[in-house]
Amino acid sequence: MRDISEYIYGDEYAQKNQAFEDEMAAIEEKYLAYFKSKPPQNETEENDRLHNHYALRTASGQVSFRFNAGSDLPAEIKQECTEAFHRVWKYT
Repeated sequence: MRDISEYIYGDEYAQKNQAFEDEMAAIEEKYLAYFKSKPPQNETEENDRLHNHYALRTASGQVSFRFNAGSDLPAEIKQECTEAFHRVWKYT
């Protein structure tokens, strides 16, 4: 099944979105011990997850990335996430 974002924003957006999700999954895997040590923010999850700490927004063809208020991620993880966003979406 094709991603709904592909229909809305086009193939290039969908490819970049998937690449970003893949990078974020790699970061979460790298810091899995950290996430497993934190309580879940969602009752359907066993432990905290990286996706609980950030949001992507798309407006007027531009994608923005921010950490959610109250995110307690260590600076190192936040830096890696920010770098992944810029690497995939090519924003400086």
